[in-house]
Amino acid sequence: MELNTLLEGHQKWVDSNGLMGKKIEIEKAVFNKCTINNKKLCSAHMVEVSFDYCNLKNNDMYACYFLSSSFFKADLSESILSKAVFDYASLRYSNMKCCIAIKTSFDCADISNSDLSGSDLRGAILRGADLSNANLQNVDLTSAVLSRALLFGTNFRGAKGVEQVYSNYVFVGTKDEPVRLEGDDVVRWLIEKAGL
Repeated sequence: MELNTLLEGHQKWVDSNGLMGKKIEIEKAVFNKCTINNKKLCSAHMVEVSFDYCNLKNNDMYACYFLSSSFFKADLSESILSKAVFDYASLRYSNMKCCIAIKTSFDCADISNSDLSGSDLRGAILRGADLSNANLQNVDLTSAVLSRALLFGTNFRGAKGVEQVYSNYVFVGTKDEPVRLEGDDVVRWLIEKAGL
């Protein structure tokens, strides 16, 4: 499966509103250590695809579908990820600085030890996500969903919109000694961590 051929066909599909080219729809492929920059990947469908160690900086990934895909130590910084699906994906140690991820779904994703600082996460679904030791400094979490999220050592310094986060409960503390916070206690904890 030639990546450049797939990208060229998808670019034509996007630019022609589906009249030419071919939409990317692949499963169980490996593209580790690849470089894809400044591309329109909107609505690409890539299930269980490995992008470990890839340079994916500054791409338009609006409404992409990355179910159970892997982005270990990948650089997705400055990309548009709005309405994309990263459910059950592995984004451990990834660079997601300054991304626009409005209404992006990270259901049960592993985002531990990643850097999301400065990103726009308004309305993002982080239900059941592992955000342990992730850097969420100066992100916008307005209307984000954090229910069941693991927040061990997560940095929320300067985060905006934390008082409008939706969450029935989260886990804080450490993995060895987790503490369950519920309801208003979640918001109070987030406000304290954000330094508001």
